[in-house]
Amino acid sequence: LFLWNPYNNMGDVCLVSLSRFLPTLTRIQELSIHWCVNKYTSDDGCCQMANAISSLSSLSHLQLHLPGASEEYSITDRTMKSMCTMLRSVITLSHLDFSFSGNYNITDSGVIDVSQGLAQLTHLISFQINLFWCYEVGDVGVSHVMDAIQSLQHLSRLHMNLWGCRGVTDVGGQKIGDIMRASTSLIDVEVDIKETRISESGVANLRSVKAVSYTHL
Repeated sequence: LFLWNPYNNMGDVCLVSLSRFLPTLTRIQELSIHWCVNKYTSDDGCCQMANAISSLSSLSHLQLHLPGASEEYSITDRTMKSMCTMLRSVITLSHLDFSFSGNYNITDSGVIDVSQGLAQLTHLISFQINLFWCYEVGDVGVSHVMDAIQSLQHLSRLHMNLWGCRGVTDVGGQKIGDIMRASTSLIDVEVDIKETRISESGVANLRSVKAVSYTHL
């Protein structure tokens, strides 16, 4: 099932309706939602949607894109916490694609919450997370994501966009490199670290990781 909100005037009212509809799809296995965050969209609507997705116990593929537009039009860590609760419920997932690009109010705290839910997905094969220009995200959040990834024994594909995460330094870069080197399952890794604060030596460290098939540096 693919749901897309292409209009800037669709917000919480539609999300509430969607939240009432989703639990009726008891046998659904693949769900893709693209919802632009705008002045009509708040954490309230996004949290209700996440709670509704939690009821889909047969779900194996989930793509959830919630692009923000500005500091004013952005979800916060409250939505990220609801994502943690959701992930703890849909443990059958094998493919997960999250995009929170442009949500300037997401911080390390929210990323940590998502990481805690991520660590419960023991069947996960593919994971993508887009934190493009979430500039409040830094080393602490990235480190928790990588710790969760390390616990996923079947994960073979990882795509992570950290473009514009200005709090990410060589500490976070080192963590990414260390986990990828230690992994025995990862074979397809793509990391984007443009506009972070990873130094040239940190970039060189990531380039040396053989598991990375293509890295924007």
